[in-house]
Amino acid sequence: MDKLTYGIFFNKNSGDGSGKKIAEKLARVLKDHQQKSIMLFADSVEAVIKKIISNLKKIDILVVIGGDGTLNIAVTALVQSKIKKDIAVIPAGTVNNFAKRFGLAIGTDKAIENIADFSKQRKRRVGIAVCNENKAIVSSLTFGNLADISNEVRQKDKQKFGKIVYIFKAIQHIGKNKSFLIRYVPDDGAEKNLKTWFALITTNNYIGGHKYIHSSPNKLHISLLNDIGPKQLLPYALFALNGNLHRSKNVTHFEAERIVLTSKRAGITTRIDGDKGPKFPLKIDY
Repeated sequence: MDKLTYGIFFNKNSGDGSGKKIAEKLARVLKDHQQKSIMLFADSVEAVIKKIISNLKKIDILVVIGGDGTLNIAVTALVQSKIKKDIAVIPAGTVNNFAKRFGLAIGTDKAIENIADFSKQRKRRVGIAVCNENKAIVSSLTFGNLADISNEVRQKDKQKFGKIVYIFKAIQHIGKNKSFLIRYVPDDGAEKNLKTWFALITTNNYIGGHKYIHSSPNKLHISLLNDIGPKQLLPYALFALNGNLHRSKNVTHFEAERIVLTSKRAGITTRIDGDKGPKFPLKIDY
């Protein structure tokens, strides 16, 4: 087996702290396989991105331990550095949408086994998006009335009750009128000015660990919930659980390789891969 150097990244401020234990276990297994490893963690997102970038030329494989939010930090470091690097993932988040979409091993022991014998594993190219040229989008970007639900869900409640907690938060938002008039300019030039109560932009056809669109072109999937009311309660609750809102008559859906989003309303915020994202305006490239 070729000797490789693995950069092991986990978010020390995310989840229940199991990332560190998994990282230490992986390092021991790699050592048993005569492989080197470098631990990559820091006290803040900004600091850890800098640390990953500064070590990219020293490592052959970047291992990410965590869910989509943690994976986003690692991929953002690659985007900002413009350095290409193989990535391996040990899913350790609550939903693990990216890992489920691409059929990665969910169990920690199996994932570690695969990574330790990396030379025998099949590598694949996957599509991501880049927001405003410096922020990765691994799975999804959202904005609108639902975008703050994750802020209201405490980590310990999510771990205790699972995804069902999002349904209760979603129902609490029924009747809140926060629709925005958004200007969508996709790469095909078909400009749209649409009232948007909630928007979901994904890089693949999975959300919340479930398939929500049958097709999966190499483009951005853009789904807009135009309005909400009592009649939409059931499909809205289902969306909060598994993303199956695309069948609703109140949803506009289209694809694009590139899109620019603007609004006259100031201060519209976003969430990317479950964490706080940039404010409008946005330019997103697949």
